[in-house]
Amino acid sequence: MEYKKINKDNLTIHLINTDRFKTINVVVFFTKEFDKNDIVYGNLLAYNLVYSSKKYNTKNKIAINGEELYGAKVSSSFILSGALESFVFSLDFVNPKYTESKYLDESLDYLKEIIFNPNVNNEEFNMEYYNIIKTDAISRINSIKINPNLYAGIEYAKIMYDKTPSSYSSIPSLEELENIDNKKLYKFYKTLFDGSYKIDVCVHGEVSESIVDKIENMFRGVKSNSKKMSLMINHKYSDKVFNKEDSLPFNQSKLYIGYRLIDMNYHELNHVLRVYNTILGTMNDSILFNIVREENSLCYTIGSYVSKYNPSLTIYAGINKDNYDKTIELVKKCVSDMSNKKQVSRLFDSAKKTINTYLNNYYDDAVSQINTYYNREFEMVEDIETLRDNINKVTIDEVIKLNEKIKLSTIYLLKGDNN
Repeated sequence: MEYKKINKDNLTIHLINTDRFKTINVVVFFTKEFDKNDIVYGNLLAYNLVYSSKKYNTKNKIAINGEELYGAKVSSSFILSGALESFVFSLDFVNPKYTESKYLDESLDYLKEIIFNPNVNNEEFNMEYYNIIKTDAISRINSIKINPNLYAGIEYAKIMYDKTPSSYSSIPSLEELENIDNKKLYKFYKTLFDGSYKIDVCVHGEVSESIVDKIENMFRGVKSNSKKMSLMINHKYSDKVFNKEDSLPFNQSKLYIGYRLIDMNYHELNHVLRVYNTILGTMNDSILFNIVREENSLCYTIGSYVSKYNPSLTIYAGINKDNYDKTIELVKKCVSDMSNKKQVSRLFDSAKKTINTYLNNYYDDAVSQINTYYNREFEMVEDIETLRDNINKVTIDEVIKLNEKIKLSTIYLLKGDNN
């Protein structure tokens, strides 16, 4: 794999050249600092642009064109990540060396059509398709309360990450949705190109540098934001432990327990914490799994994950509401056991093997490779083998000492009243 970064006046092009795949991916990132008022626009715009365009003015025509390009696909999404928000447009097509050379230009034209030539008349998105997208958005909003995992995760984040970008869901409210229309959405769409966003284009696959001129031409006349941005959120967590309980008519209850991470340095946050979290709650033989589920049969599912950009550790479990107090007690014991050298030593080598196996998947994962180079625009990101070496250097004593920097912050229960 070879990487080259090309800085242009209005965009940054990342060439990730590899012959490991038979496809080429072109991913366009429009990135800016998070603004909660953008959520409702982002939600509608990402769906609207890939539903129809001026040239392919029905969903069926877009699909047919993709099939004519040997199954080329264009997708879009609106993503909240750390302190930033992004619109992401992805083109995936078969390497033209396996088809015909003309398909490179035709596939790039397909992406260009979706991004730059929306189905718009008189400064507003086509009303028929706008209403379809809006109806789908309303359905997604209404479905939150019938999805206990989603509902609990959203409500937990509101408490745990209060008043920071992490406290917001990428799903807007019904009230926010009703406050915009197809004309306002088009006005927002135009901000993608007026210098509000940093623009990165990642090209992944077996390609030559001739593609640079094609991409540069695609973005000719577009303005970009050159302001330095960071994914990290400076969140001043309270020392107080917050408890909240909600009830909905589910069979299973959802428990979230959040821990704040205190003053961790780069090595602790990126290497030691990864080993810590694997031992605690991500590997098959984790402490949480063994003690809470296997030994005490208190949960259906249990695990943990780390939020790196708003430093925190979250433990989640699906439980019976009657087991709430006992589960809390045992989860706290599991975290306390991470200071127990005998306990950590027992799982330490297995955790390292688990992490190394996961890192091996990087070489077959185009999305991970693209995100690695894109994220380097906003933070320090090690190459995969440097990351592996640094994780393998983590010691048992470092894992144990890390427990001193992990403090309980939030306990949230979505109680299933049907059980």
